[in-house]
Amino acid sequence: MNGLRAFIVCLVVACAAVVSPVVVVSPAAAVPRSWSALPVPAAAPPVIVSDLAARGPGEAWATGYEYAADEWRPILYRWDGTTWSRDTTIPGAGEPGWLGKMQFVGEEMWILHSRAGVVEILRRSAGGWSAVPLPQELWTYQDFAAVPGAAWVIGEDDTGLKVLRYDGSGWTTQSTPDGVLYLMGITARTATDAWAWADTDTGTTVLRWDGTAWRDAKVSLPPNSNVHTIMLEPSGRVTIGGSRYTDGVARTYLMTGNGHAWHTTYPPLGDTDTEAMVRGPDGALWLPVRSDRAFQSRYARVDGLRTTFSYGPERTNAIDVKPRALARAGSSLLSFGTVEIYGSKPNLMSERLGG
Repeated sequence: MNGLRAFIVCLVVACAAVVSPVVVVSPAAAVPRSWSALPVPAAAPPVIVSDLAARGPGEAWATGYEYAADEWRPILYRWDGTTWSRDTTIPGAGEPGWLGKMQFVGEEMWILHSRAGVVEILRRSAGGWSAVPLPQELWTYQDFAAVPGAAWVIGEDDTGLKVLRYDGSGWTTQSTPDGVLYLMGITARTATDAWAWADTDTGTTVLRWDGTAWRDAKVSLPPNSNVHTIMLEPSGRVTIGGSRYTDGVARTYLMTGNGHAWHTTYPPLGDTDTEAMVRGPDGALWLPVRSDRAFQSRYARVDGLRTTFSYGPERTNAIDVKPRALARAGSSLLSFGTVEIYGSKPNLMSERLGG
């Protein structure tokens, strides 16, 4: 009888092993769903955060500017996979100016830089820092994008809209379609595939550079809407984030295109600015949102039609925690921004999801 019972048990176990699928947990799916605080060396408050970009789990950079000696001065921070440190080797580190948007271009890092009123592109390589001067001075510098073989700076001078393109050897000024009044942002996937969002005499329009000219991308944006950001991915997928105004109330929308069609959703994000949106290691879209808790940051995760929220760690005596930028760093997410503690001016903060 005992032998028969042992045989039946073994048979059941064997059948279960055949029928039950093997569950494989990918590294991205295994990322813990809790944020932790990362110490950041203090700057001179108040501090403005411009951008955050990561090349992998062991290298990320954050740019901005601090108010020191009664003037704005550039700040640059580096993440080495373990800690944040301040990099003071940039040219003009102690001079008036700011650091703006940055891009990884091959093995280099490119940053839009204002130094004593003169704007240039800083390039960091294994051999150190170098600079690419702009061909002219602009009144405003709206945005910057760089890829191997090309870079763009958009803004305005006393004659109006300017689109400046660098091809590695020199600059050209590009024209835009008739009716374009102002370019609000630009991004690029390659030297012959760049996208921009523009204010035109008929409303907000998406433009695309095909290597020859800027043309209307024929994207049917929601009525009465604007664009905050366009995210280009290596797969060819394009994600547009912005706001649509209905009865004076802004509502965030997301549009995703695969090269053939566009799909529009309205996740429950209120009027969140999507400029800091990134694709996370889990495949979902992540972005910081306005928090309902003064002592904690708040993040949204948008995966198809499902939106969930998570909070950063509690910060003692904090009255305003504002992540300004997000970046994927390997299997984790990094955020960089400011935190205001009661009785002091805003200073720098960083948080990490996973690790």
